[in-house]
Amino acid sequence: MDEKTNSEQNSPSLTFEEKQKKLAQVICICKGIPLRTIIKALDGASTVADVNRKTGSGSGGCRGERCGPKIKILLKKKQEQKISAVKKDQ
Repeated sequence: MDEKTNSEQNSPSLTFEEKQKKLAQVICICKGIPLRTIIKALDGASTVADVNRKTGSGSGGCRGERCGPKIKILLKKKQEQKISAVKKDQ
């Protein structure tokens, strides 16, 4: 049986154009860093500081006050996906 998260069950599938628009969404307003760049930086990162070092986020005028919480949420979702994958393999 295929288990899906609540967000997967409740949200409709995005079209290619909608996915591209979402990935182009700016996460770090000060530096203009899009979501796609942040997502790439999540590989091998375990903290917001790791992502900041890889992307330059958190070094703008707000010093991460606006993008830091968003990055923290993305890291948490990444960790939850890893845990979910491990449980499926067991």
